[in-house]
Amino acid sequence: MESREKKILQNSLIFTVGNLGSKVFSYVMVLLYTYYISAAELGYYDIVLTTVSLLQPVVMLSFDEGIYRWLIDASESKIKQILSTSLKTVSALTVIAVVIFECFNIKFHFQYAVEIVLLFVSAIIYQVILNAIRGLANNKLYAISGVLNSFLLFIFEAIAIMGFGMGVEALLLSTFAANILTILFIYIKEPKFHGVLKESYDRKLVEDITKYTVPLIPNSISWWIVNSSDRYIILAYLGTALNGIYSVACKFPTVISTISNILYFALQEAIIKEYNSEDRDAFYSSIFEKYYIFLFSLTLCGIPATKIVIMNFVGNEYIVAGQYIGFLFFSTVFSALSSFLGIGYQISRETIKSSYTTIGAAFINIVTNIVLIKFIGLHAATFSTFIAYFVLFIIRMVHCKKYFTLKVEWLKFYGIFIIAIVYVIASYVGNTIMNILLFCGGLLFLIIANRNAIREFLKNK
Repeated sequence: MESREKKILQNSLIFTVGNLGSKVFSYVMVLLYTYYISAAELGYYDIVLTTVSLLQPVVMLSFDEGIYRWLIDASESKIKQILSTSLKTVSALTVIAVVIFECFNIKFHFQYAVEIVLLFVSAIIYQVILNAIRGLANNKLYAISGVLNSFLLFIFEAIAIMGFGMGVEALLLSTFAANILTILFIYIKEPKFHGVLKESYDRKLVEDITKYTVPLIPNSISWWIVNSSDRYIILAYLGTALNGIYSVACKFPTVISTISNILYFALQEAIIKEYNSEDRDAFYSSIFEKYYIFLFSLTLCGIPATKIVIMNFVGNEYIVAGQYIGFLFFSTVFSALSSFLGIGYQISRETIKSSYTTIGAAFINIVTNIVLIKFIGLHAATFSTFIAYFVLFIIRMVHCKKYFTLKVEWLKFYGIFIIAIVYVIASYVGNTIMNILLFCGGLLFLIIANRNAIREFLKNK
């Protein structure tokens, strides 16, 4: 078990360095937004990105998930054909989507239509390419690409916003340019992409992948509803400006989601490969415990750190965003834990069953949000998202028993959760000094609670 956990740790570290490096640029850009972009403009940009994220899995039939699943255990002779067939399929689907969009644009005249199309096309190709890299187990290139993309986005946006005084248009075009240049970089660095389009088109492969990915679409949409539908509800009830403030609040917990995604990528591969091992359940239980302890530990650091940044470094219009971070951090943690449990559906390839659980969570999120938003404003969005993910976690914990057995010390689990709640309350009422002390306490807890993983990291550095 120890060697397997070491491998997971090593793979995770590669992703961590890359993704956290990229987040440095992302956080700097958030601060830039709050000084140079109005809340209304940022709210519009956030709605565009939210809509693009909704349409991506629908347009490409979740082929990004399929290409990863097929590449992870593909023979060397089949790799290029899988890449070629998937890229050609996604490209054709994207062209159809653009044509449909242009038909609507003729009638409704969308603002920044050209820029939105460019961003949309580049985002789809970039997502497929990234998942292909994961499937090829080129983890270093995956990490480097993430940093490069964020760095390019940082440079382009800084020049456009600060140098030329551009607003939403700068954000859209910068994202497009960063995506395209990163795609070119990946193509140059990964030889398996060279000449890939010359390979024959395998219709049978498309059918097989589609059977796997199409049931994932409702699941992806449901995840999107839980994660992002609150933007539209805020827009409808509270306006674009408050959506901009909410989007800033949502940026900070992404450090947790980034790290959890990193770990998920490593865990996903290990769990799938170890499913038939004799000590599977013990291995899974050990990994799950380390996973939730680490995530809750991060919240103890992340919550006060975010309050410090918001109180001292963001523009005055956005300082109120600090009120909404608590439940957003918890939502991120339970989202990550739910994703871990969802690997069971992937193992069995019963992907349709994962959709049932996320659809239920999506329904809870929408109903709770609509009912509460008139009474508690933006707090409704954060609370409804947390409730949805918490219920999803409970449901999947019950479902996962069909695929594997997790032995969880629930007293330890909810004990750490309660500590995190206390941190939210203390952080909310405390000043900068109080939050610095809370951050130091959280960092100490992080080190002590995860000392074994840290020891393994230093040993294998």
